Amino acid sequence: MPCRGLCRQHPNYIPLKKIDYSKGMKVCIFCDRAVFMKIESAKCPCCTKNLRTKPQYHGAKGRLIRRQMQKATSC
Repeated sequence: MPCRGLCRQHPNYIPLKKIDYSKGMKVCIFCDRAVFMKIESAKCPCCTKNLRTKPQYHGAKGRLIRRQMQKATSC
């Protein structure tokens, strides 16, 4: 199902260019890079597609893993 434009009216929608998955951001690639914060569901509220919760590229994945390890050891 294509984007219906509901994502831009969602209260947890944030129009950002830099996405930080370690802060809980989730991205819908079908809704023109819609970014959501603090949304419990793994589905986009607009098009019901799966949200991306992890980085796509290798370098960004490494940074995410390092941040998670640092948080785990500091607690």
